[in-house]
Amino acid sequence: MSRLPAWAYAYLHRLGLEPRPAGYAYLSELCRAHLQAFPFENVGKLLQARHPGHSGLPSPEQFVADAARCGFGGTCYSIHANLLALLRALDFSAHLVPVGDAHTAVIVRLPEWGGEPVYVDLGSAAPLYQPVRFRRDPDNCTRFGTEAVRIAPDAERPGRYRYLRYRREKLVSDHWHFDPEERREPDDFADAIARSFLPGATFLNCLRIHVYQWDNERSVSLKNNTLLITHADGSERRVTLGSVRELEEAVADEFRLPRLPVREAVEALRARGIDPFAPET
Repeated sequence: MSRLPAWAYAYLHRLGLEPRPAGYAYLSELCRAHLQAFPFENVGKLLQARHPGHSGLPSPEQFVADAARCGFGGTCYSIHANLLALLRALDFSAHLVPVGDAHTAVIVRLPEWGGEPVYVDLGSAAPLYQPVRFRRDPDNCTRFGTEAVRIAPDAERPGRYRYLRYRREKLVSDHWHFDPEERREPDDFADAIARSFLPGATFLNCLRIHVYQWDNERSVSLKNNTLLITHADGSERRVTLGSVRELEEAVADEFRLPRLPVREAVEALRARGIDPFAPET
């Protein structure tokens, strides 16, 4: 492995890992560490949307610096573009794939398995904490608590695969699909990223944070003012937060993200006419 750029060493430092030869075991460690170190969140997106020319992706240098400074992670486009850069710096063979109309994932080809592709998705707030061998193991199912994800062959479209998400053993989503041979680079998603900043886009109209905490065997999730803590054994605790101060305290204490600017995100939502504390209808 050639000497890594400075940003890659900083990235690995945040993950708590050292450089190692590319392989499945190391990729699995990277996935688990990444889910804990870089939250799935739209706080940064809400703040970014307030400025002209806001729809670009952060560079790896900015991605790592923003995480260190404020605890930012991102949504799928920024997480996977920067994960791709890190994987390539570590000599993994990898590319992006579009998943459905508004999602992306990373396909990694592992030399120890003759270039077999595996599916990596750290940007869907779902229990995909390890690479999925979707071709070798068609019955794969990754679980955490009450949620599970399976990557299955698309019965109606040969060569494509479908992302199936379950909650309490019930299928709740099956509309995402992808072709692992559809190789894409971050710049290929420019139009999709621009659409994600349009007024009606999902992540400009809510507050969303999700992180896995492996040391406590739990995930912590926030949807507007609803805090959900899920343990690996399936037990859950749900709390409705009643003020911005309670929101800040929960993000600092439960998410361990004391510098994440959630107050500014709430202000950005309110400027758009959205009250994250309004009762769900």
